[in-house]
Amino acid sequence: MSGGDHVLRRARCLVLEALYEAETSSHDAETAYDRRLREVAEEDGEVTADGPAGFGRGMLRGVAATRAELDRRLQPVAPRHPLATLPVVERTILRLALWELLHDTSAPIGAVVNEAVELAARYGGESSAGFVNGVLRTVSKEIRDDRERASHQPPTFAQET
Repeated sequence: MSGGDHVLRRARCLVLEALYEAETSSHDAETAYDRRLREVAEEDGEVTADGPAGFGRGMLRGVAATRAELDRRLQPVAPRHPLATLPVVERTILRLALWELLHDTSAPIGAVVNEAVELAARYGGESSAGFVNGVLRTVSKEIRDDRERASHQPPTFAQET
């Protein structure tokens, strides 16, 4: 993993922490993210640089703006585990990864899944990494299939009137 990848992993950690805090308190997620950036600035200046901090802010805003869509996409994949009953950290990691898979295609699907599994192993319970891996492998297969179908669609042209 390159140095840039490590910096983006640390940015994902800050986003996860901010979203977790927002869901478990009355705190605003973006305010929590800004505070976390200030807290780590002295020890980890790389992650607070414009690029990584902006990457994290974009992810945080994206997850917040599309939360209902993300939840609708996640629920059928784990029908025996309603999202509302999942531990907050697992639910938040799944939302982060799914948002990235759907809305920020700069990282390969496998890398996004692996990053989410790493976050689950670090922040979640004993079975979190396996659960997150299973859900995201299923979702990522659906996304790959959707992309494959879309790439084989003939172009559409507007008809002249």
